[in-house]
Amino acid sequence: MFRLTAKPALSLAYFAYFGVLGIFVPYFGLFLDGRGYQSPQIGLLLALVTATRIVGPALWGTLADRTANPLGIMRFGAGIAIVAWLSSLVDFGFWPLLLGFAVFSFFWTAILPQLEICTFHSLNDDTGSYSKIRTFGSIGYIVLVMLGGWLYQRFGSEFMPGTALLFLFLLLLSLVNLPPMPPPPSKDQPKLSFAELFSSKVLWQFMAAAFLLQMSFAPFYGFFTLYSRDLGYSGTLTGLFIGLAVLAEIIAFYYAGRILQRFSFRRLLACCYGLTVIRWLMLAFVADSPWLLALSMLFHAGSFAIAHSCAMQFIQQFFPKAQRGRGQAFYAGIIYGGGGALGAYISGISWQNGLGAEQTYVLAAIAACFAAILAWCLPKQMPKAALV
Repeated sequence: MFRLTAKPALSLAYFAYFGVLGIFVPYFGLFLDGRGYQSPQIGLLLALVTATRIVGPALWGTLADRTANPLGIMRFGAGIAIVAWLSSLVDFGFWPLLLGFAVFSFFWTAILPQLEICTFHSLNDDTGSYSKIRTFGSIGYIVLVMLGGWLYQRFGSEFMPGTALLFLFLLLLSLVNLPPMPPPPSKDQPKLSFAELFSSKVLWQFMAAAFLLQMSFAPFYGFFTLYSRDLGYSGTLTGLFIGLAVLAEIIAFYYAGRILQRFSFRRLLACCYGLTVIRWLMLAFVADSPWLLALSMLFHAGSFAIAHSCAMQFIQQFFPKAQRGRGQAFYAGIIYGGGGALGAYISGISWQNGLGAEQTYVLAAIAACFAAILAWCLPKQMPKAALV
């Protein structure tokens, strides 16, 4: 079978993975709204689907460690995710859809943490090279966001299931063609007990800040397309707004390695979280101005791209090499799973079918503000696991 070399294969995997998210994340709310569901139902579905990300990464990370076969875990997860996604093609009602997406989300969590570990292994822990490969994920996202805006305007919200399914198959194809990854770390490498690792105040402070930040993203991920529609923007223009955010993300990812070398971890993370506060306040109060809304989208460079690069560097340096898979799974489960689920649930209650949009984004800004304070109180230098 034809095999790509490591970097092109990894780039394609990121492109396909985030291409799926480029359809799922911005247009899922519109899809559910088109099926006739109310905002509490949308919020519940988003929360329960996101909650599977709490348990999933830890389970898959443990299984990958024990089997020493992260590629097999990723391929299996992608295959079952495709089967579960088929439940969205026909409208069988709310509860079958909820079950289908819960299964999809659970097996979807098998992919990204293992992909991150394989990427860092292949690149010898080079954060700069990682950021450049991760850029292809952002490119996949922006391509599908832009395409999705056009498809929504032309075909309505039911475009989402079939379009995402095509990229799910592309993802599985890319994972099948990934070259063999380096063997897992040998048992004689230094390891710390998880009790020692998780007793670190620095780890929990960092996780609390990231948790609050992810909570603050929930109304943007779950309701921005509905919000944009209610403000009178077309589907194409909504896609352009989201595309602008991802374009800023792509540029930031490309230069993230240099930025992380120039600034202290604490200052950089606090600055990114502070920009997020401003971003959500702009969405709350000036989103009716297309120019100011476009400006707020540029802050995605800091609030996501640089912040995510900081988080990956933290995990790579905090956790010993033999335990980074568990570290990635812990981060994905607690932050993306727990923070995303709680934020989605609160947003679903606060949104009130659009009547509570302003207050919801103000709540998001408050959460991001507390995250910025916690980040500013972190140590100036990145901690080493062996030192905690």
